[in-house]
Amino acid sequence: MTEEVLDWKEAIARVLNKRDLYVKLLAKFIETERDTPSRVEQALKNGNAEEARQQVHSTKGAAANLGAKALAASALELEMAIKAGADTSRAMNHFSTAHMDTLVTMHAFMSQ
Repeated sequence: MTEEVLDWKEAIARVLNKRDLYVKLLAKFIETERDTPSRVEQALKNGNAEEARQQVHSTKGAAANLGAKALAASALELEMAIKAGADTSRAMNHFSTAHMDTLVTMHAFMSQ
């Protein structure tokens, strides 16, 4: 498990090292964020850049709080591309990949 994907040591310290609470937060994140990349892609396809940006921004904050550094970084990259009105395809790919890696890693952590 790489700290770049999920720095759980840093994140768990934020919840006073309460593993059960951290696992609950991970489960909620997985539930809430499961289909974020497809929702963001749909919003972008429909020309709703601001809606897409808000979803990515929300994911960025939640990911950062849980120690999901790679996802937070790729969310920032995508958010900046959307804001700039730039081509988002590369940033979207990074975001989708980081998103999948993060959910897989969270599941792995929870089942340890």
